[in-house]
Amino acid sequence: MTALGTAADDAERARELAEVLAQRAGQDPAFAQALETWRHRAEAWDDARTGAGDVHNEISGGTFQGPVVQARDINGPLTFGP
Repeated sequence: MTALGTAADDAERARELAEVLAQRAGQDPAFAQALETWRHRAEAWDDARTGAGDVHNEISGGTFQGPVVQARDINGPLTFGP
């Protein structure tokens, strides 16, 4: 399982890890419950981190001068100017 965690962006390794976890959960009810609890916590954390749902950006009326950013999730700095 350690090798499966070394490449988080590898889809094949992710599938292999999912299979290993499913097999273990099928054999061990306590592990299955712990895995389900972990999954719910991970999903809640991800929703809190990125926000869930759509974003509707709108600019209307008036005169605007200067930069405008419309976004949902921004990861990293924003720089305005030269």
